Amino acid sequence: MASVVLQHQFTVPAAPEVAVSYLMKPSSYVELNGFVIAVRDIHEEEGATVYTAIERLPVLRWHFHSALKVRVRSEEAGTRFVMEVDGRGGVHVRVVTKFTSAPEGAVADDTITLTAPALLRSYTSKQARVGQLHRAQALAARIS
Repeated sequence: MASVVLQHQFTVPAAPEVAVSYLMKPSSYVELNGFVIAVRDIHEEEGATVYTAIERLPVLRWHFHSALKVRVRSEEAGTRFVMEVDGRGGVHVRVVTKFTSAPEGAVADDTITLTAPALLRSYTSKQARVGQLHRAQALAARIS
């Protein structure tokens, strides 16, 4: 399966460690991702927080609910956030957000690597990009 890489840089009005700490909370995923409506089954596993996220995706005129397995961890002394998501249909998403201190708070370099079967790749990459931009905007607003 081929992968698609989506990159985005944005600024948040908080120190890198504050931003990563916020992202590490499963409940923040509901607030930051415009598609996730709930999280459940939260537990620790091998140095990471693992949970199930319920995603509500628009498909034509309907909405489709899907359970995602999410694994998040903090790296590099709390300045790097890593999220791995396994979804239905062979879709895998890896999000790496590196925060660097800046006068206005922190600059985030956000990279999404999405792997999906050919039939799903265009749709899932569009949805991932919408989610990436929404997350950047919501994170900046919520931790200000």
